[in-house]
Amino acid sequence: MPVKPNAVERMAFYTLNAVPGTVLDLAGLFAYQAISTANELGLFEAVAKRPYSLQELTNHLQLQERGLLTLLEALEALGYVTVENGHYKNSKMTQKWLIEDKNYDAEAMFHFWNAASRELSPHTAAVIRSGERPFDFYKWVEKEPALSESFQRMLMMNAKMGGADVVKRLNLAEGMTRLLDVGGGHGTYTALLCQKYPQLHGTILDSFAGLETGRQTIEEYSLQKRVTLQQGDMFEAAWGEGFDIILLFNVLHQFDMDTGIRLLQKAYRSLNPGGQVAVLDQVAGKAAGSATNTLIRLVALQYYLFADGRVFSRPDLTDMADKAGFTSIQFYNLSKLPGNSLMTAVRS
Repeated sequence: MPVKPNAVERMAFYTLNAVPGTVLDLAGLFAYQAISTANELGLFEAVAKRPYSLQELTNHLQLQERGLLTLLEALEALGYVTVENGHYKNSKMTQKWLIEDKNYDAEAMFHFWNAASRELSPHTAAVIRSGERPFDFYKWVEKEPALSESFQRMLMMNAKMGGADVVKRLNLAEGMTRLLDVGGGHGTYTALLCQKYPQLHGTILDSFAGLETGRQTIEEYSLQKRVTLQQGDMFEAAWGEGFDIILLFNVLHQFDMDTGIRLLQKAYRSLNPGGQVAVLDQVAGKAAGSATNTLIRLVALQYYLFADGRVFSRPDLTDMADKAGFTSIQFYNLSKLPGNSLMTAVRS
């Protein structure tokens, strides 16, 4: 949990400006280090089963006692563990999100962001100075299978948490039978839509590495006869024609507006008349809640640093879809994915 100042501290930090706010930002870095380390050591998994004393946990995890105690005290202060009669256990928050809720894949999140912090973050200032990146982000992700899998699982985490809301908003007509999921490697959205609509057959277009996770998803949902995996580059590969719905989920933020328009034009040509394109992404603008607005802006910074990406506004996306020829452009907020919006548009 973020470090939470009490009333007096809030006054000092936020009202009087008597204490530098950077102290709290630095605390956030230290907090991430603590929970990532605890996850790597298997601490949360251990105390999920039963409370442990310090000595029991030291022996169980084969750790150095004073180091473990220092870590546990930090985790207690952050709200990740509680201690009662000298025995440690997970807090309710930790138990729910890091142990019980399998849709929230903390393991993948920690693996990816630890690697990104080690290898990409040191180049931040240089990227902002020059606009040049030391290597291609997506090639970096795919350089080793474990990292690529963690990246796909992290994307899948959002899909599992908010997928039901997205599927409900799309509300496909009965005659829609063909779906194309562009860049949808992990396959979760395609699987959820095919699960709801028995008449639907899907194609997922992505790189070899992305489709490795998608293949597992399609097998999990027993959709091998209804979903085809197509390896290829979204710009160079032929998408085909006659689709009723095309998904561009978490794709457009990778590119500038002109490139986004080109992708939407390609979608337009691949759709049947009356077919629709669906765009899901973080959207800039006044979202509900200051924390959500801050997170969107921080995400936009990461997109820029890693891959020259950006977060578009609703007017930006509307303009792109309009220039690609689409009509009936609509936006939907998603309660399970704060800061994200779903845009749908129709080929006339």
